[in-house]
Amino acid sequence: MPDHININHPERRERDRRDQIKQAEQDAKIKVLEMYLRAVESDLESIFTRIERGDDCELHMPNGDVYVIKGELRG
Repeated sequence: MPDHININHPERRERDRRDQIKQAEQDAKIKVLEMYLRAVESDLESIFTRIERGDDCELHMPNGDVYVIKGELRG
């Protein structure tokens, strides 16, 4: 049977719970945004790597169109 001396008022527990949920939501948002940023950085790096090598790069648009970027050096 539980028996402890430090007992918090339910309103304090509710406030603490809300704060914990808010912090967890912020942490989750940051984690998702960091993963998204890494994926975008990887895509950009791939585009520049392929172009620098002289390879073509395909950009696939949401409507199904595909744009081909030619890895062609000018100058």
